[in-house]
Amino acid sequence: MSIQVRVLCGALCVALLLPLSLAAQTLLKPLPKPDTGKLAPAQAQQLSADRAEFEKVRTTLVGPPLAQAYADMGVLYARAGFKDVAALAFYDASQVDPNDARWFYLRGLLAREARQNAEARADFEAALALDKVYLPIAYRLSDTLVDSGDLAAARRLLETTARAHPDQAVAHAMLGQLSLREKRYTDAVENLLAALKLEPQATQLYEPLAAAYAGVGNTQGAKDAQAKVGAVPPRLPDPLALGLYGAAAGGGDALQQAQQLANAGKLAAARDKLAEALSARPDDVDALAFQARLEASLGDTLVAEAAVEQARKTAPDNANVLLARAVVYEYAGNEDQAYAFYQRAARADAKLTKAHLLLGNAEMRRGRYAAAAEQYRQAVALEPDIKARAYLVAAQVAAGQCAQALSDLGAAQERDPRNGDLMQLFVRLASTCPATKPEARDMALDYAQTLYKQRPDAGDSSALALALAAHGKFKEAQQYQAEAIFEAVRARDSTSAELYRSTQASFAAGRMPDRPWPAAHPYFKPPLLKPIRAAAGTGKKPAQ
Repeated sequence: MSIQVRVLCGALCVALLLPLSLAAQTLLKPLPKPDTGKLAPAQAQQLSADRAEFEKVRTTLVGPPLAQAYADMGVLYARAGFKDVAALAFYDASQVDPNDARWFYLRGLLAREARQNAEARADFEAALALDKVYLPIAYRLSDTLVDSGDLAAARRLLETTARAHPDQAVAHAMLGQLSLREKRYTDAVENLLAALKLEPQATQLYEPLAAAYAGVGNTQGAKDAQAKVGAVPPRLPDPLALGLYGAAAGGGDALQQAQQLANAGKLAAARDKLAEALSARPDDVDALAFQARLEASLGDTLVAEAAVEQARKTAPDNANVLLARAVVYEYAGNEDQAYAFYQRAARADAKLTKAHLLLGNAEMRRGRYAAAAEQYRQAVALEPDIKARAYLVAAQVAAGQCAQALSDLGAAQERDPRNGDLMQLFVRLASTCPATKPEARDMALDYAQTLYKQRPDAGDSSALALALAAHGKFKEAQQYQAEAIFEAVRARDSTSAELYRSTQASFAAGRMPDRPWPAAHPYFKPPLLKPIRAAAGTGKKPAQ
C-alpha cells in the first residue's frame, strides 16, 4: 500500500469517526464542582487536586481511557459523599464506553442507594446484558426487582443465575429466600440446603431455613435449624462495590478488604484484616485459601501449608482451594505437584482466570505451547487483560501459529480500536511474523510511530525499533532500541535492559528477530513463583 493511499485511508477514517466523536461529546454531562467546605481540609485539598488533574488529562483521552478517568472521579466523589456528582461521572463513563458493564453497575449502586429503583433496574439490566459472569449484578438486580414488587421477573433472573452458577452458595440462597417470600416452602428448603451444602459456614441462612421448614410442617427441622442460626451470611465478593465505597468506609467484608490491602502492597494490614476474617469465620475456605497464597508469597511455608490443608479438609474439591494448593507447591519449588493441582483447579471452575493463567505458565515451561495457548485463550475470554493477551500471543508464536495470533489480535482490535497496548502487541507481532502481509507491516510502522509520539516509553521505543527493522531500517532501529535500553537502565530494571540488548545485537548484525520478544522473555519462559522474602508492610506486593 503506497504512503499516499494510507494517508488517504487515514484521513477518511478520521472523517468517519469525527461525527461519532462529536455526537459522543454532546451526550456528556458537565461535572459540577461541589462545595468541599464541610470536608476535612486535607481531604478537600486532595479532592481539588484530583479534579484538577482530571481536567488536565480529560481533553487528551478518548474511548476506554476517558471512561476510566470519569469513573475514577466518580469513585472519589462517592467516597467523599458527593453521590449526585459521582452518579454523573459514571453516566459520562457509560456514554464514552457503553460496552463496559462496570459503569452501568456503579450507576445502579448509587441509584439503589438513593432509592431510585426504576433507574437502578435499568442500570443493572444494562450491566447484566454486557456481563453475565459478575454475580453481584444479578444479586443487586434481583433485590431491586423484589423491592419493586416484580417477583416473577426476580424469579426468572435467579433461576437463570442459579443454573449458571451452580457452585455459588449465594445464588441458591437468593432463590431460596425469594421462594420463602412467595410461600413456595419446598423450593425454599431445597435451595437453602443447597446453599448450606456449598457454604456450611453461612449460618445466617438457618433462619430462613427454619421458616421454610415450618412452612412445610417440619417442626423438628425448624427447631434444629433455629438452633444453628448465626450471623454469617453467604459470601458475595463484590470488588466493584468495595472499590466504590472503600475499605475505610466499611465496604465489603473483612476478606475482601484483606485482598484489596494485599493488592495495594499493604501486607501487614492485609494480614491483620485477614486475621479478623478468620476470627469470625475460622472455617471459611476462601479466607484460608487466600491466607495460604499470601503466606506462601512471603515465604512462610509452614503457615501456608497449614492453611491450605485446613481448607482442603473442609472443601477438597473447591477450585480456590485447589488453586491455593498449587500456588503453595509452586512457591515451594514443587513444580510437578503444582502442575497437577493447576489442572484440577481449572477443571473445577472453568471461570477461574488465575488458574488458567498459571496453568498456561506451567505448560509454557514444559514446552507444551499449544496447550498453553488454550489456557491463555480461556483467561483472555474471561478477563481481557493485556498481559494475558501478550502471553497468548507468545504461546501462539512459540507453537508456530503466528498467523492465527495475527487474526485473533485483529479481532480484538476491532472490538477495542483505540487500545494503545493492543496496538503495541500488533506492532511487535506484525513486524516479526513471517505470515504478515506488506500492507499490515506498513500499518504496524504507522502505529508504532503514533504510539511513540504519544507515549515514548521503553516498550513503545522498542516496538518502533522492531517496526523499523522490519522495513530494513536497522540503523534507525538501533537508535530507538538504545532509548529503550537507556530507560530500562535508568529505572534499574536490569532484566529488561538485558533483553533489550539482545535485540539490539540482532539489529547491529542486520538480523530481524523472529518473535515479538526475545526468547528469554518471561512471556516465553515464565519463571516459577518465588517468595518475595520481605517483611510485611514494606509496600512490596506478593507475586501472585
